[in-house]
Amino acid sequence: MTQYLLAPFRFLVDWLVRFIEDDGLASAGYLAYLGLMSLLPFLVFVFTLLGLIGRADEGAGIVDMMFRFMPTEVALTLQEPVVQVVGTASGGVLTLSLVVVLWIAASGVEGIRTALNRAYRTRETRSYWRRRANSSVLVIFFSGFIIVAIGCMVVGPILWQQAEGYLDFGIALDTTQFPELVRFGAGGGALFVATAALYHALPNRKPSWIGVLPGAAAVFVMVTGATSLYSVYLEHFARYTAIYGSLGGIISTLIFFYLLGAIFVLGAELNGMLSEIYEQRKESKQE
Repeated sequence: MTQYLLAPFRFLVDWLVRFIEDDGLASAGYLAYLGLMSLLPFLVFVFTLLGLIGRADEGAGIVDMMFRFMPTEVALTLQEPVVQVVGTASGGVLTLSLVVVLWIAASGVEGIRTALNRAYRTRETRSYWRRRANSSVLVIFFSGFIIVAIGCMVVGPILWQQAEGYLDFGIALDTTQFPELVRFGAGGGALFVATAALYHALPNRKPSWIGVLPGAAAVFVMVTGATSLYSVYLEHFARYTAIYGSLGGIISTLIFFYLLGAIFVLGAELNGMLSEIYEQRKESKQE
């Protein structure tokens, strides 16, 4: 009986030990650096695509949703450079510049690939150019995914109003209420789908779609909790400005991205651990 009660605790301990053994903390720092370096180029790429299809005004919706899921101090730190990026991208970017931006954004994906291969304990065997092409395709895919999601949030209220007029649901939502009601669900769903897609597509040893779901679900829960707790910490306890002065906002942003990187690696470690347990049980049954 005691063995069954202690099983979840042992599982958590093994999970954290695996995370540390695979240099998860170092991978989290690596992802934090590449995440910050690649964030603005990725936004430039997305906003430029929006400008090319005549939907540049919808870029504000992307920025608004991104900031809503961040602690206030982190959002304020990123607000000015992001707004500058929006203005630059909406004015148009030369084709050559767009290729450079895509290359830098894909470098962030390569960093994720390195962390995932380490978490799944597999060596990379694919050629450099094949990996780069795969990363670029993923950047374009996620850019399109974001554009479609924002488009749905614009079209959604209109379709709802038309359906309300025909079917009389008794729930009248205007164009300002609808996005507010769905933003948490849409943001959480996008985080889950994007995490699962990265877990499935990037490692050299491709896990099944079912095999990546536990890690993606864990990332969703941990990101939601960590963001809320970090917001409370920054508001009531943290005093980075007393130590770092004007760099306090940058330090709090780096720590936030470090937390996100650690959570992402923890999700991958969970998938790798569950995969090994499944393989061990499968082998024992065959014997």
